Amino acid sequence: MSLVEKEIKEQAKTLPLTLEFMENYFIKEKIPSFILESDLIYFVGCGTSLYLSLSASRFFTLKTGKETKFLPGGEIYFASHENIGNKSLKRSAILISRSGESTEVIKAGEVFRKMNIPSLGITLEPKSSLTKISNVSIILPFREESIVMTKSFSGILLSLELIASYIMGEGFNTYKKLVQKTLEIIQKMEEIAEEHLNFKHYFFLGLGVEEGIARESALKLEEMSLSKVEAYSTFEYRHGPKSLVEEGFLVSLFRRGLKEEEDLIQELESYGAKVVTIGDDGDHIPVSYLPESIFLKVLWGQILGLKIAYYKNVNVESPRNLTKIVMF
Repeated sequence: MSLVEKEIKEQAKTLPLTLEFMENYFIKEKIPSFILESDLIYFVGCGTSLYLSLSASRFFTLKTGKETKFLPGGEIYFASHENIGNKSLKRSAILISRSGESTEVIKAGEVFRKMNIPSLGITLEPKSSLTKISNVSIILPFREESIVMTKSFSGILLSLELIASYIMGEGFNTYKKLVQKTLEIIQKMEEIAEEHLNFKHYFFLGLGVEEGIARESALKLEEMSLSKVEAYSTFEYRHGPKSLVEEGFLVSLFRRGLKEEEDLIQELESYGAKVVTIGDDGDHIPVSYLPESIFLKVLWGQILGLKIAYYKNVNVESPRNLTKIVMF
């Protein structure tokens, strides 16, 4: 078993651990007042953490009603005046980096500090640069050794979901039920993945909170299996990109139970594509239509990427041109 596969399967343990850790955090600590009082919250990451920021920012808006904006760290450091206005809003930032050392995220934190925009950092590394630049930090209680981010994505996303729900005074029973399904979902995804290893092109579609999951899933296939892959907001796919669809294409659709999704599936299948749906009962991979379930749905791209890599004999432990920490 590869290290990547081991860490994917460890999510059956790290997700309950994250839930327990955050429950204790809420007892011992307070959500930073600058988050609670913000009119606008920036979510900042790079690579996988950027797509995590996308899903987390939309989940925050959905739950709290607060305006949010997700941005790559490089956009803030190299082009701050094009991305951050000077209006007198109450603003804060959430900085996301597994290692706590991603250069653009750290540089973004420095920009925010100069602008007196306070930040909350989320990482796995307690003595990292991120914890030094952030006003407040959350350090999750597990480590990840592989270059490819897997369990850190689901763990950090779950922690951010829990923060949003906590702010709104919601209980965590929904999350507890979802976390208990992790092993079952992994096994189902492995079964479905084994049937979809030899396609010439892969697409991932997701709407709202699930667009970030779709984009991260595409990135996982690129990193792990060197596959041709794209990702779109679900209905944007109909505006141009569908012109490429033909036999040999696999479309993974993160569903939310809309009639229009059914129409899209029929359209894509009429062009020759195979469609796999990730949603609730009745879908190929039943997780849930609840937005809270996104931290589990991301496992599909991880598992599919891993299985395709094995099928193509690609070394997932040493992805081409990649390193664990991206710095300059």
